[in-house]
Amino acid sequence: MDDQLVATVNGAPIDIKALSATMQSLAQEHFHATLEEVPQESHADLRAMALERLVARELIFQSALSEGFVADEAAVEAESSRILRMMGNPADFWKRLAERGMDETSFLRMVRKDVTADQLSARKLEKVEEPSEAEIKQFFRAYPEKLRDPERVRASHILLPLDPDDPDTALERAKALKSRAEKEGFAEIAKLHSVCTSAPGGGELGYIRREDVDPSFADAAFSQIVDEIGPPVRTPYGYHLIKVSEREIPSPPTIDEARNKIVSFLKKTKGSKLLEGWVAELRNGAEIVMLVD
Repeated sequence: MDDQLVATVNGAPIDIKALSATMQSLAQEHFHATLEEVPQESHADLRAMALERLVARELIFQSALSEGFVADEAAVEAESSRILRMMGNPADFWKRLAERGMDETSFLRMVRKDVTADQLSARKLEKVEEPSEAEIKQFFRAYPEKLRDPERVRASHILLPLDPDDPDTALERAKALKSRAEKEGFAEIAKLHSVCTSAPGGGELGYIRREDVDPSFADAAFSQIVDEIGPPVRTPYGYHLIKVSEREIPSPPTIDEARNKIVSFLKKTKGSKLLEGWVAELRNGAEIVMLVD
């Protein structure tokens, strides 16, 4: 089962281990959770996205090899370290990979392909033209809300661990600590009871944007009344008590203030179309065999 192939690209195999690892990465990107924590109804979409990503990566990697280009060791090591930091506890990460039949050698091989594909893609993006002044002005007029800096809140939280087999106990404890925090002070209760690394600082997280945190956490934090402690919020990490001390709603920028953001967005859009066209060309000239539905 560990060696089951899911596709071949010009004869190069893509196996179930790579598919599983990529689905795990996508779960982190889209849901900020492990694959096991993602709703089952979303797994089919993640699987399709993962397979498409793997095929595109293999096509680009093969193109890089044909040009005599492979990412160097330093770049591969830097990306491996970044992934380990993002995944949290390294021991848990390696354990999850082992459960999917992937060892460290296979993981590094996958990272090398990713970095090589990313670097070759970056070379292609160097051909993207700078947007014209007319394009910049048109975008500024059409999408003023996209140019506004995102709303931020200054938040603190108390994180309580969750026993999946007994979630009600954690919820009741969170409710009890909310009452205590309202009387004894939020920071003091956070220092004593929160299991987050922010606990020594009274649970202070600083300014956060919606995309910085779990969606359930964000929905609560950005709807709370300033200086009030909200009801317990459940995320994959446990139960949170959240206190928002400040809310920051930026004003719309002028065209000069927004220029760099507009240029970056337009170049990214043009770059995405360029890469999509390039990968489509690679697909047209490749033999791709899908071995799973």
